[in-house]
Amino acid sequence: MPTADVLREIRCATQHHGVTTVRDLGLTASQRESACHAGALRRVFRGVFIDPAHPWSAEQDLAAAVAAGGPRAAALGRSAGCMWGLWNEHPAKPEVVVPYGRHRFIPDVVVHRSRVLNPSLVTARNHIRTVKPLVTILDLGAVVSVVEVGDAIIRGRQKRLFSVHDVEKTIDLFARPGRTGVASARKAVALIMIGDRPAESVLEFRFHLAAERYSLPPYSYQHLVKIGKKRYYIDFAYPEVMLAVEVDGYERRASAASLEYDLGRQNQLSLAGWNFMRFSWAKVEHDPAGVARDVLLRLGQLGYDFGRRPAA
Repeated sequence: MPTADVLREIRCATQHHGVTTVRDLGLTASQRESACHAGALRRVFRGVFIDPAHPWSAEQDLAAAVAAGGPRAAALGRSAGCMWGLWNEHPAKPEVVVPYGRHRFIPDVVVHRSRVLNPSLVTARNHIRTVKPLVTILDLGAVVSVVEVGDAIIRGRQKRLFSVHDVEKTIDLFARPGRTGVASARKAVALIMIGDRPAESVLEFRFHLAAERYSLPPYSYQHLVKIGKKRYYIDFAYPEVMLAVEVDGYERRASAASLEYDLGRQNQLSLAGWNFMRFSWAKVEHDPAGVARDVLLRLGQLGYDFGRRPAA
């Protein structure tokens, strides 16, 4: 049975995600072997250990994978995207990057090698070395669809990690033959633009894509309506027939105050003559054709001139 001092050292060394390395663990080789034999420590990769008493998480797997990659390794791609909140779920296998020239095989880990990896591109995120957000966008472009890269750019803007201009500058900085991800990121930047402004949310972006795919008439995005001294914005508006199309994500119902405001806002706009249609994430994502059909039907009912001339 490990001594109290050994257990204390294990707890101290594995305080972040339950992971440590042989160089950070202040135990002798004999003490490490004894702790592993007793189940107080578990070797997951060469030179990398976890505390079995620490609750498992996907971040634990990632932290161990990065540690196994060496002192210059970092989380990459979807793993980095998840760390920054740009991607929803950690991939089944952690994705890490190591400097080019270092052959690293890590079981059940996707390992990329980079010629341009340097300390300026990496930072610590929740105590895990992670590629910075702007570079993560380019890396995502190599492994996911253009639309999904667009989603990530929008999330990054919402979290104030970067602006669209920042993404464009990063694309120009890293653009070179053979650089994977740059072309997808460039297309994604163009795709998220609704008129002359980027989509404010992923759900609005997805509605815009559905509208283009199913040929909805042009609309006014984030349309401003002034009622007295109040200013209200409508997601997608057809001012000619006063039709407001709104898409509702969970964040718009995250608090009683936001719900109260949204109800009051809709009531004021309705009293001013606006007609409302509202669609959920599930409807926009899984039945875009149905959304487009309903909007077209409502436009027809309101007398919209599909020749795109103002209705009489």
